[in-house]
Amino acid sequence: MAAPRPIRGLCSPASATNLGLPLNPRVALFYQTKPDRFGFTPNPYGFAYRDLGLGAFLSSAVNPNSQWVELAPTSDGQMQTSTARNVAMTPPQCATTEAPGPYFQKEFFHNGYIKSLKQLVHFYNTRDVYPFKVTSGHCPEGKTEKVDCWPMPEVPINIDMTLGNLGLTDQEESQIVTFLQALTDGFTAPYPDMNTFTGQCMTGGSAATQGNELLIPAPQSLPPCAPAICGVQPLPAPHPIP
Repeated sequence: MAAPRPIRGLCSPASATNLGLPLNPRVALFYQTKPDRFGFTPNPYGFAYRDLGLGAFLSSAVNPNSQWVELAPTSDGQMQTSTARNVAMTPPQCATTEAPGPYFQKEFFHNGYIKSLKQLVHFYNTRDVYPFKVTSGHCPEGKTEKVDCWPMPEVPINIDMTLGNLGLTDQEESQIVTFLQALTDGFTAPYPDMNTFTGQCMTGGSAATQGNELLIPAPQSLPPCAPAICGVQPLPAPHPIP
């Protein structure tokens, strides 16, 4: 009897997981460090802020169950996994999410770091093949971010290691993109006008590097995570979040 073929995981579970995504310096929150006209400061920590996702909720005052608090250290950095249904849905006048288009620019994952389905699948496939201890916008010379350079994770603990080196070929990546595009069913209720788009479709470039022309370099050396974010008990062990 032949040995069964090994099964390669292609997706994260439909729960919460830390995929090891880099910090996205295009997120406006990192720059909202001064009081607004109401005296509210969205993020007094600047780039010392880290999005701890589920872990932040479990260690916060809004957690409704005190028995869940102990799960916070093993949940830091985990984000809810979204459905793949309609992930490729676009306004009617833009045929796709993928360059060269005409395409509708979307953002993927919890912080919008990924700009195309091709990049999304490539990240799952090669995160651990091309890791670099740099922040976004600072890949070494000769390397291309999101192609053969993945900046370091924003939250480098509790990372899902069932992905990151799937061994897929470029063609297999593209086949998965085609599968994801087949999951569009056009569902818009209860918002019948949600496909109304008055902007312009984008054209040109490659899905592999889509959006790279708009990269904003993060600080080369991020400040340590603010104690008010990463110093909340219970702390992760054996190492704190940098």
